Amino acid sequence: MTQAKIRETILGIVHGNIRYADPFDRMNLEKGAKVGVKGFTTQSAEEVLEDIILDLTSLQDELRIESSFQSAQL
Repeated sequence: MTQAKIRETILGIVHGNIRYADPFDRMNLEKGAKVGVKGFTTQSAEEVLEDIILDLTSLQDELRIESSFQSAQL
């Protein structure tokens, strides 16, 4: 995976997760309107942080495995 692709993946992970704690994200605005709660979020910031850390750790593991395979083929 190229450095640009890794950066793109990291941004996707963070943006994909942070929206769950953003009360201004369209998804949360719609859910908040349905339940009648202003400032509704699907997850707390702490929950989102945990998800981001887990997802980034999984990416790191994937990159290590990919690197191992590339090294083995040399």
